[in-house]
Amino acid sequence: MVAQQLNYSNFFETTLDGNVGASDTNLTLSAAPTSDGLSAISAPFYLVIDPDSATNKEVILVTASSGVTMSTVTRDVENRHSPDIPHSDGTTVRMAVVGEMFEDLHDQLTSGTITFTNKTFDANASGNSLTNVEVADLAAGVLDTDLSSVSASDDTLASAKATKDYVDTQVATKASLGLVIALG
Repeated sequence: MVAQQLNYSNFFETTLDGNVGASDTNLTLSAAPTSDGLSAISAPFYLVIDPDSATNKEVILVTASSGVTMSTVTRDVENRHSPDIPHSDGTTVRMAVVGEMFEDLHDQLTSGTITFTNKTFDANASGNSLTNVEVADLAAGVLDTDLSSVSASDDTLASAKATKDYVDTQVATKASLGLVIALG
């Protein structure tokens, strides 16, 4: 499968508006897929043609659509039929949870390309870790670059350069170890 984010709606059902030939890769529905009867669902999504038939059931992937026109369709994604089978005008079409949805979700989760927005991660929880965190990824004000005026709370991190500058300043104001030994 492909790592893609799919759209879905509970209880969407319609019929084919016209016949679908065995080699057709587009089709027309009697009603557009919607989430609430009004709001159109954008592709990609899976549909099942003739879902209640043991022999003619076909899962399709719609990757481009506009209203009732499914303009780019991958036929028989479960490989039940060879060649693809025709369907008659008026055949039931249902949006249903299909195995391919879980395969796509798995591929999306394991591809490492998911963007999370406004989420909280517990890096201390069992099995969790954060990797590839760079200075540029830190929020403004988190990195102290001047230790002469640090926060009085444990809410910032000192940069390596700020730490080095601080240590160098402290060492410069003290007698060197060689001088201390020589003066004994």
